[in-house]
Amino acid sequence: MRIPWGSKLKIFVAVTILCLFSLTAFSAGLDVGDINQDRRVDFQDFAYLATDWQEYTTRSDITSDGVVNGYDLLLLAEDWLKTTHPDNPEVTLHITGAVNGTIVVELYADEAPVSVENFLDYAETGFYDGLIFHRVMKDFMVQGGGFDTDLVKKAPGESIINESSNGLSHLRGTLGMARTSQPHSATSEFFINHMDNAFLDRAPIVYDGQNNAYIKYGYCVFGKVLSGMDVVDAIAAVDVHYVNENFETVPIDDVIIQSAVITRDAPVCAEKLEGDVNGDCSVNLADFAKLAQNWLVCNSITSVCN
Repeated sequence: MRIPWGSKLKIFVAVTILCLFSLTAFSAGLDVGDINQDRRVDFQDFAYLATDWQEYTTRSDITSDGVVNGYDLLLLAEDWLKTTHPDNPEVTLHITGAVNGTIVVELYADEAPVSVENFLDYAETGFYDGLIFHRVMKDFMVQGGGFDTDLVKKAPGESIINESSNGLSHLRGTLGMARTSQPHSATSEFFINHMDNAFLDRAPIVYDGQNNAYIKYGYCVFGKVLSGMDVVDAIAAVDVHYVNENFETVPIDDVIIQSAVITRDAPVCAEKLEGDVNGDCSVNLADFAKLAQNWLVCNSITSVCN
């Protein structure tokens, strides 16, 4: 008996979920893919969608088009991928001075590879050790990674390209690359958003000599705080003062990055696994989610677009 395509996909989804690792991703304000409303996007939501496949039900109808189909699968996959990247690099910032504590940040290696590699290079060489948060603006952001306690700039490496077109938004707790008015001028300085600052996603159109075009650049988001937002809040709350036109909101008492330590590096795969779609050296639910995204583009559940 010939099994209809819809039934094949339903069976594939269900079997894949049952066989793969039970990876759970805690949602960071992502509600689209949270079908069972347990405040997380995980394998159970895929199971609900598989159960409702091709049914006229509102439970898994994410797109609200009256039927559960591949487009709902696509949105669920996108939401799941946004909530967890278990093999992204992590860096722990040890903060001393006016504020004491640790901030653990996850770096988005897939979305901002150049910015992430840049940040990791500075952390690995100890560049950030002893530098301060020199620009603190409550309800906006805290910025550091460029100056010592005497406000002397530490010589950074070469500037990097602007990756602000990666689709990530400046939400509370995200990390952004600081730069001048020139779009490709970021080096070592970074900032942590104290509040949602979506306006930083975009900027006035400027002439980009590198690409000989007028382009609308924003500020690149390359990571987020995993733990330690209470420390960020404490930094944002310190008293600041005006030093000169270049240092208008400097903490009166230094907030020092004692060290920036890579606590989880990106994986180096010993071998390439055929099913490892997202390149994290394992075959798991994340690969299925990525495969679901590719399916609607490639018209094949077994293909990945080049």
